[in-house]
Amino acid sequence: MSTGLPWPMLAAAATLGLAGSAHCLGMCGGIAAAAGTQGRRGGTASGSLGGILFNLGRIAAYAGLGAGIAAVVGSALAGLPFRPVAVGLRMVAALLMLVLALNLLTGRDLLALEHLGGRFWNRIRPLAGRALALPPLLRFGVLGLLWGFLPCGLVYSALSLAAASGSAAAGGLVMLAFGLGTLPSMLAVTLAGGALTRCFSGLRTRRAAGVLMLLFALWTALGPMAPHAGRGDQAPETNQHMHH
Repeated sequence: MSTGLPWPMLAAAATLGLAGSAHCLGMCGGIAAAAGTQGRRGGTASGSLGGILFNLGRIAAYAGLGAGIAAVVGSALAGLPFRPVAVGLRMVAALLMLVLALNLLTGRDLLALEHLGGRFWNRIRPLAGRALALPPLLRFGVLGLLWGFLPCGLVYSALSLAAASGSAAAGGLVMLAFGLGTLPSMLAVTLAGGALTRCFSGLRTRRAAGVLMLLFALWTALGPMAPHAGRGDQAPETNQHMHH
């Protein structure tokens, strides 16, 4: 009996999070290390718990974004056959991953995606200052939640996969899988501090991550990530996904 979950997408999103670890460290390593440092001032246990709460907040934000964008896309495209739409969105995800790979290899934001997303982030950023006044453990969770909205090409790629999932619940799960994929590197830097960020932010690491991301972009474009891939375009099954 099918669970209705987009297992290929969940696996792809988790792998994307793992493959993009170097990018995560470059984008969020500083704030994650700072959160861990602040937590350690209250003791080792407090620092560890603060780091965990920071990352849980970040992943919760990803899941919420995934559910939201999947719901919007599913509602907007409810009258269309699901499989062609899902394949198209998968191609968008592959294109974003390709751009991210080139960004890592060249050191340039070629499409200025993160710059455009910065306009939205500028409206959220003042809330981070207010979060600093919260009690310690609550502070880490709220900061992580806000940091989940930081402009990031890797997150945009994962959101494209979530948009193709067919329902809000599936979109949330796709982004949850992506967040869990990023967790090992981000939790490590939160607990270990800035030394780990410097260790993995060198040119060689970035280029290796770029090559890995390039391969993943090709796999996304050619691989069967859309739900029900290889089962044919069965109209009754595909249409009901977009209505959920």
